[in-house]
Amino acid sequence: MKNIIQYIPGLLICLVIALAAKYLTLFLPAFGAVTLAIILGIIIGNLMRLPKSFSSGIKYSEKTILSYAIMLMGLKLQLSVLKDLGLMPILLVISIQIVTFITAILVGKALGFNRRFSLLMGAGNAVCGSSAIAATAPVLEAKESEVGISIGVVNLMGTIGIFLLPALVKAFSMSQTQGGYFTGGILQAVGQVVAAGFSIGEEAGTVATLIKMLRVLMLGPIVLILSLSLKKGNGSNNQKVSIPPFIIGFFIFSIIATIFPHEASVIPFLKQFSKILLMIAMAAIGMKIKFADLLKQGPKALLLGVIIFVVQIGFTLVWLNILS
Repeated sequence: MKNIIQYIPGLLICLVIALAAKYLTLFLPAFGAVTLAIILGIIIGNLMRLPKSFSSGIKYSEKTILSYAIMLMGLKLQLSVLKDLGLMPILLVISIQIVTFITAILVGKALGFNRRFSLLMGAGNAVCGSSAIAATAPVLEAKESEVGISIGVVNLMGTIGIFLLPALVKAFSMSQTQGGYFTGGILQAVGQVVAAGFSIGEEAGTVATLIKMLRVLMLGPIVLILSLSLKKGNGSNNQKVSIPPFIIGFFIFSIIATIFPHEASVIPFLKQFSKILLMIAMAAIGMKIKFADLLKQGPKALLLGVIIFVVQIGFTLVWLNILS
């Protein structure tokens, strides 16, 4: 009982921040609740000196609750979406993701970032923004400051993209289908993709959403690949390579969401619960981030984000011009 009580203060403040972030999305929908949770966490963590009694609950939120959130995120990934897509969109998505990771690693190294931060930026831009960064952070053993900076930069570029990409679709006289590929293949958050896609047209919005779902389906394999490759790279030949439990849970829930009907289950509730858990975890991570770290790494991180974004746009334009 004593062990449970020690978590309560920290858990409560993280929950309050998460609920406040959810409320703020009514006024700032472009940012999303997850991003706002980490921003509020940063503000509170820097402006308030919390008692030591909050530490256990904040740490529990940052580590354990994040793992539960990642597992439940698998419910959003219905494998049946693959049957609605042909080979071309699948190849496009995989190609963009490969190019994004290569760009993040090479440019990140040139700018002086460690491989861990570069991979975080790659995951955020290649898959689904904040959620991808949150899912890969435990595997990469990323610092709180690196998680916060990468989430901030990725979401900033995504917000700009809501307005920029539809303008580029018009400028290059793309078809509705091409516009859907373009926005769905580049923008990070689902809300960003929907906003940009449907601003182009009904067909573009539908295609963009399908492409985005395909990208999200790649989250599990990407986290698994990172986990296995990093363990092999850091260990000896005799070291046992293990898969983190939350990745196994992620795939199990993805299969459950695919098999069982959406309407006749608790899946919608669990999806919402997953998002709440993720917001709580992001609030905890935010409270451990210091303004000094953001000011030190922010400008270079923004440059990395801009370069990745530009490369994604250029590569996708070339792909669509050649193969469409």
